[in-house]
Parts: sequence; structure tokens; C-alpha cells
Amino acid sequence: MANFRADHYLIAEFEKVSNTKETGEKVLSALKELPELRDLAIVSKRAEGKSWSEILGRIDVPAGSKAFWAMIKKDLTEREPYHLFIRFDMNAEGGTIDEARSNVKSWVEDNVVPRIEAKTSVKSIKVLQPDEIFMPKLG
Repeated sequence: MANFRADHYLIAEFEKVSNTKETGEKVLSALKELPELRDLAIVSKRAEGKSWSEILGRIDVPAGSKAFWAMIKKDLTEREPYHLFIRFDMNAEGGTIDEARSNVKSWVEDNVVPRIEAKTSVKSIKVLQPDEIFMPKLG
């Protein structure tokens, strides 16, 4: 089988986010249960009067170790209709790129989603390919 770049994103809306650091710690706790996610750390960020939390680390999978990044924020907007955004920058094995992408999506849905749902108050959660993420038209 060949290795393919099979990045995916997880977006989630929570029932309520009153403190991004507190919600971030719950997400971090859920993610630390996954042996494939390594060197996870949470940091608080602030810019232009807004604050958010980020979780950084790496994904250690046989198809190749890649980056892991998550952002937890309070506000929902049309451009960013989520509280949690996770980028799974990873490779996967498969007979075709579609098979590799399917394997990654299944891994996220079977391993990551239930852990986040168990530790937070999720209103909605989606696992998406890069072409399914909202891309604003540039004028």
C-alpha cells in the first residue's frame, strides 16, 4: 500500500464556552488518552482584544509523524462557525488516496470524537476534509 497525505479537520460547537482555558484543558485531557498524539501542550493566546487557547503536538502514526494543532475559542462567526478547530496533518496508507482519507476519517470519528464528547458538552461535531472547510471568496 502507498502512503498518501490525508489531512482532516474536526470542528465542534459546544453548548457553552465561558473560559477557553478551562474548555481547552478538558479537550487536552481527552486528547491525551490517544497514544498516537504526542508532546501535547496547551498555550493561551491573545491578540486584537480576543483570547483563545491552542493545543500543539504531533501525530505519531506508522505512515509518518506529522503535526497536530487545535484552537478553542469563545465566539462563533459566519467565517468560523465553531468553538473547537483541530487540524490533523497526517499521512495514511491506502490503495488509493480516497481509501487513505477514509481511513483517517474513520480513525478520527472512532477515536477522537467519542473522547471529546465524553469530556465536554458538545452541541455538534464534524470531521471534514480540507475541501469541505469554509473558504471565503476573496474579492
